[in-house]
Amino acid sequence: MIEIQARAPHRNSPDGELAGMGEALPFWARPKGVILVVGLWCLLHAAIGAFLESAINVDDAVESYLVQSLELSYVPRNPPFFDWLLYGLQQVVGTGRLSFAILRYALLFACALLVYRVARRVILDPRLQAAAVYSLSALWVVGYHSHRILTHSNVMIVGIAGAMLTLIAIVRQPSAKLYAGLGAWIAVGLLGKFGFAAFLGVLVVSCLFVPAYRRALLDRRILITALVAAGPLAVYGLALHFLQQDVVAATAQTIGDTHSGWDDVVQSYVVALAGYALPFIALAGLVFLPWNRGEGAREAEDAGRDDARRVLRNIIVIGLVVTFIAVVAVGTTNLRDRYFHVFLLLLPVYVFAELERVGGWRARVPAYLGLLLAVAVGVLAVRVAIPLWPDPRLCGRCVAAEPLHRLTPTVMQALGAAPTLVADDRTSAGRLRAAMPDARVVIVNEPQYRPPPRPSTGCARITGIVNGLPFRLLPPAGRDTIEMSVKWSSPLMNPHRWSDWQFTPLPQDDPLCR
Repeated sequence: MIEIQARAPHRNSPDGELAGMGEALPFWARPKGVILVVGLWCLLHAAIGAFLESAINVDDAVESYLVQSLELSYVPRNPPFFDWLLYGLQQVVGTGRLSFAILRYALLFACALLVYRVARRVILDPRLQAAAVYSLSALWVVGYHSHRILTHSNVMIVGIAGAMLTLIAIVRQPSAKLYAGLGAWIAVGLLGKFGFAAFLGVLVVSCLFVPAYRRALLDRRILITALVAAGPLAVYGLALHFLQQDVVAATAQTIGDTHSGWDDVVQSYVVALAGYALPFIALAGLVFLPWNRGEGAREAEDAGRDDARRVLRNIIVIGLVVTFIAVVAVGTTNLRDRYFHVFLLLLPVYVFAELERVGGWRARVPAYLGLLLAVAVGVLAVRVAIPLWPDPRLCGRCVAAEPLHRLTPTVMQALGAAPTLVADDRTSAGRLRAAMPDARVVIVNEPQYRPPPRPSTGCARITGIVNGLPFRLLPPAGRDTIEMSVKWSSPLMNPHRWSDWQFTPLPQDDPLCR
């Protein structure tokens, strides 16, 4: 959408030294080094998800169920862009864990590189630019939860980073092409997740306080942005209308109870905010704040970078204030840490831009990077440990370690190669489909989406698929029900963990199978 290969001639000399400083620029701070580090992080986590874990996680399972067909809209709670990407990818690599790993880490890789380009436009020193990108792994929603539960949010953060980068480029050198690119990023963000609308609103308000960005928004070429964004969004809006999907009602359901007390609301706000910003804020504060005398502070003004820094500051401050007012006014405690993506994704870029301005960071960067590495290695170790030792004290239900693939021989022997399987909920259905790619999976009661019919070699209802918990009681066995107990593949865990399932064949003309 825009050219993101930004040069920094004021910094990098041909011989690889920092201009005017006589310091060799370390490899990890060079563009190729950043790409390599981020790429390695993504590849390691993708390998765990694709080859070490035994099943897909809960959020992935919902999307696995939905993408049995290509639709303009699936459910009103989320827009469809993630599902479109997943559907297309699964036509190539299949419906199993690999498709989810590829898509998740392709999106996270793209987001990290876009954030890096933003950092290069806001921060002067390449070492702080790189540190800002690596610090994404210390935002707990990115560094930990993104491996387990996020789907549509990963599309949204790509849209946020891309829109911010494009807007900075517009302020530097406006063109019709860049305004069109901004419209495309807006469409991607809004079709990725509705939360992008909150980012967009706060971004506009934040820009109005900075003259250079205010001029960019008031430029008549902003109409190009609106037209480019309006095209795909109009198609999606029509789909919502004709499918009678109520986004407002779905949003209200997500907000949940709106009669909570003030103290509970404030507590949920603080917990969600801490859950997003930690451990990044704690690590940065611990390393860079004590006894900081401001040595090496940036003295020269740089209007372009300083304006961008101010916009990032405004987004963070206004976003936090508006969110606090909104949750208190509504009275909801259903505030999740991941919701702060819309305002805090670029928090590391802003923090290091401010740190560069106040100084006192040069000698402390190695210690900070060491702590980041320790956190990243710890998360990797936990992800590796879960399939090897899926103790409930470590991972609860440990759904990623449940050996659903062991159902396949029994199901295929009884029902043939292309069965219809009936599950109790979307999570169960999606995990079944990932484990048995040739099956069509339906749900007992699903008012919003049902996969289209197709020729089937047999039909059965499977219960207990989201078991993974000891002593869970299953429904009473039917006349032809097959009981299955499967030992988990956990070589380091003794005694082993077991899952119990029930397999009940149904006639193909049964209403559940249609």
